Amino acid sequence: MKLSLTNFTFFIFIATKVFSQEESVSISGSIYSSNKTVKDIHVVNLNNRLGTISNTQGSFEILAKEGDVILFSSIQYQNKKITVSKYNIESTSIITTLVPIINILDEVFLHGLTGSLDVDFKKTPKDTTPKANFTYKLSDLDKKLPGDEFGYQKDVNAESFTNPVYLAGGAQGSKYNKQLENERALKRKLEKMKEFPYQLRKRLGDDFFIKSLKISKEKIYLFIDYCEFKDISTKYYNNRLLEIIEILKEESSNYNKIKD
Repeated sequence: MKLSLTNFTFFIFIATKVFSQEESVSISGSIYSSNKTVKDIHVVNLNNRLGTISNTQGSFEILAKEGDVILFSSIQYQNKKITVSKYNIESTSIITTLVPIINILDEVFLHGLTGSLDVDFKKTPKDTTPKANFTYKLSDLDKKLPGDEFGYQKDVNAESFTNPVYLAGGAQGSKYNKQLENERALKRKLEKMKEFPYQLRKRLGDDFFIKSLKISKEKIYLFIDYCEFKDISTKYYNNRLLEIIEILKEESSNYNKIKD
């Protein structure tokens, strides 16, 4: 594909502007405490105000850029802040360890005891707490309790019984469900498209672009974007890496001719 010099200059300007604004990357992380993964930890990027929660394997994903501060918080562990480094951006990973919060109760001193159980037991004050107005019988053990409404689900969808639109039910609830699914699917697709250039560069390595394709280091992202007309991002997520490599080799020749 050949472009005129004017069009290509305009393309370089637009691509450079886009990539300069898209500095955030998706960072995967793991949280540990006492050599075990920790779930249900709140993870918040204090700069862009995006947050998530670690799953049952102690893993999470969050968007961040170099210099952002990530806060890890939980009522069971001491809060911890980590500043995203260049290494975190290049490796797209963060591994951290949290310290449990240990609550130490004040000492309790008992006064007026003799040390004799018989004597001290007789001196025990009467319990003035009001008694419950119900009693249990042995026959109650044979009663069958109603089943757990959500027992068949491994993970209960809290939104289904807290969101007023869900509670409304009927067609309105179904419409909301479909709209929410579509919005989430679109968001996932956009996130994957934004992460693609970083993932491809990391997967193939800079030497492949610089030495094999003769693409300068500062032009790698521009070249990847240049090749997108052949839908290489879709091929990447369909595990067709060899086909992408052939496309990159073929298009590098055209790209270098335009560049020169």
